[in-house]
Amino acid sequence: MRCDHCSHDVPDGVFCTRCGAHQGTTEEIGNAKTREHRYAAHPGEHVAQPSVFTTLFPHLGHHKIHEFRWAFTAGLAGILVLYLTGLITAAILVAAFLVPVLYLIYLYEAQVYRDEPAIVLGFTIGGGIIVGIVLTLFERIIYNPFQYNTNVFGSAGINVGGLLIVGLLLPVVQEVVKPLPAIFLPNRKDFPETVDGLVFGVAAGLGFSLAQALIGFSSVLTGLPAHTEPGNWIYVLTTLAVFQPLLQGSATGMIVATIWRYQRGRLAGREIGGIVMAVIAHIAFSAGTQLMQETSVNPLFILIWQAAIVGALLIYIRYVLHHALLEEAAHMGYAETVCPSCHMHIVASGFCPNCGMALTAAPNAVKRARRPRVESAPDVAETK
Repeated sequence: MRCDHCSHDVPDGVFCTRCGAHQGTTEEIGNAKTREHRYAAHPGEHVAQPSVFTTLFPHLGHHKIHEFRWAFTAGLAGILVLYLTGLITAAILVAAFLVPVLYLIYLYEAQVYRDEPAIVLGFTIGGGIIVGIVLTLFERIIYNPFQYNTNVFGSAGINVGGLLIVGLLLPVVQEVVKPLPAIFLPNRKDFPETVDGLVFGVAAGLGFSLAQALIGFSSVLTGLPAHTEPGNWIYVLTTLAVFQPLLQGSATGMIVATIWRYQRGRLAGREIGGIVMAVIAHIAFSAGTQLMQETSVNPLFILIWQAAIVGALLIYIRYVLHHALLEEAAHMGYAETVCPSCHMHIVASGFCPNCGMALTAAPNAVKRARRPRVESAPDVAETK
């Protein structure tokens, strides 16, 4: 069939396998070619849906996504049990490791590293940990935002100098330094897609978050009794387990993805805006949290503020990645494969003609299994 939008001859299907557009758009919502109501990495979702796993774990199929969601929920439940039983130090350790460990498992499951696991994992998560150790130790020399006191969110007043350091200086420095492990990844030309840059950036950011949490709470881990009254620690644990790693990973992933786009010569306003968004989100998260803590705002409102910042950043990442997948996937050759999303046997180029998933977001085991074909309309028609 001939695509209604890119005018190429493509295998018959609901979606064009070259440009990803929906065929026969009379009942579709919005622009069929950009189809922002169908997120390219997971077509069952809208681009503006702030889903953590389909954004930061883009290579996972639907069945694997649910497994990771359950694992994350189980981890949060474990933290809650430790909190209720007064095992705060154990809860802090589980909270610090939860998201980074899940991401390490994701990198293994999706084989994002392809044939170089030691190099990729060492330069992303390992490099992020090293950068986190160095920078966090330096931060503690000039200012210690994690200093523990009995009233976790209480303070006598606003420390303007501390607010400028924690809310402005440190976020900017961190967003300059955190992407370095991914940027200096050897053989990064073997990972040219924007989705690869996003994943490597998230991994580096999560490694940084882990080191930051362990060093920042080292005095608590060594000084707090093994069993203590739960108090208000649930709010700190929520930030530590959910919002802090998601912020660090998302912001770094956005910046590294933009660098990957620049290397492909595709840098545009939305990518430049991604860097600005990452830095502003980090500043808003840190400054807002610090200010509300010092003015004794209800901790629940602090968590709502953090959730709003992280949600906005996730949506912007999806917006950038969606358009990157639509653009980059259109240049792939035809191949016979099995769609990791709908599990149909297909002849496809950049998109599954059945569900519309961008195959550049498929697990790398699926990518390696694809056998390239000569791109010509008659061959495609005969194969079908």
